[in-house]
Amino acid sequence: MAFRTTLFTTKLILLLSIFLLAACGGGGGGGGSSNPTTATGVFKDNNVSGITYTSGAQSGTTGSDGSFIYEVGQQVSFNLGNVTLGSATGRSVLTPVDLVAGGSSSSTEVLNLVRFLLMLDDDGDSSNGINISSAVQTVAENWSAVDFTTANLQSELSSIISDTASADGTSHTLPNATTARSHLESTLRCVRAGAYSGTFGGDDSGPFGVLVDASNGLLSGFAYSAFDGLLVLTGSTSVSYDQSATFISGDVSSGATFSGQFNSPNTLAGNWNLSATAESGTFSGSRIGGAANATYRFTGSFSSNVSSPVTSNGLFTFDVDSNDNVTGIAHTVYASDGTQNETVSFTGSLTGTSLLAQIMDGNVVDATITGTLNKASGIVSGSWSDVDGNTGTYSGRGCKLN
Repeated sequence: MAFRTTLFTTKLILLLSIFLLAACGGGGGGGGSSNPTTATGVFKDNNVSGITYTSGAQSGTTGSDGSFIYEVGQQVSFNLGNVTLGSATGRSVLTPVDLVAGGSSSSTEVLNLVRFLLMLDDDGDSSNGINISSAVQTVAENWSAVDFTTANLQSELSSIISDTASADGTSHTLPNATTARSHLESTLRCVRAGAYSGTFGGDDSGPFGVLVDASNGLLSGFAYSAFDGLLVLTGSTSVSYDQSATFISGDVSSGATFSGQFNSPNTLAGNWNLSATAESGTFSGSRIGGAANATYRFTGSFSSNVSSPVTSNGLFTFDVDSNDNVTGIAHTVYASDGTQNETVSFTGSLTGTSLLAQIMDGNVVDATITGTLNKASGIVSGSWSDVDGNTGTYSGRGCKLN
């Protein structure tokens, strides 16, 4: 009997030891909860470098491209010295709109944040990003908190503007709210500009492809209905300049309406309906193209000429890097030969404003895209042709990303 009791006790101790070892993350390879998943985001107004950030155990100063590291699912707080800018849940792109509860491009607090950041830029040219010099970062450690809800920001920042000028040895001017709003809305449009593809379902189904116009935030493109054929989508409501990022687009001929929102800078979703037939459903899509090293991004919708053997409709994306190399995507929403949701890549170059790109099939040129891409005006247009005798035209808009 004594032996049975001792054996039971020994087994119990062994089981408890194993349990405690597992609970403590022992056994060589545990402890995953102490290593949270991190990701890289960008703070934009355009890209803002020189502000400090904290997200869980991650902290640092935003890089020259506005980049920061955050713990997925956690808050990111931004500061400049003793001035708190705000915080938001980490994501790939954050803007001043995200730092204010219920923020939008018409919010006084949001616009004051934008005005503050624009004033701090060391060269006064926000088109090449907002850079806060190391000298200003140092002097900011002596600043007091700023009330960004104030109706008189000039007075609130009087000593800070003076300190900034002394630190940089240059003039720093506080822009007005109208200038700040125009700048912010341009930034928000450019963040979402580009091409997106996806599908819709419900009472009808099919593929769709839309572009976000960098000049006005409207969504346009094509959808293909199993019942109604090709739908030409035209934006009726621009992407809203707030945290909900909602939009409306639709087909005038059929009355189909697509109402949705951006769930992230690269994904969109929503509902569609056709009131004439009481049909409805949902849709979702994600960005296509979008090279990480792009300096400019242009997107255009294309159609084939009616004389082409195969007629088609879709989107082109053009990502231009700092050396004027071009990469992109040709996305066919629908073609008369039955092709749907087909995506192929192309490469090319920009010489001045002259664009030349090719779609390759192995070592053979399958299609050629030519045209004009003007960085200053933000307009792209041209023509395309392939080896099968299909030809067409395209046009669209773009913006500077970094």
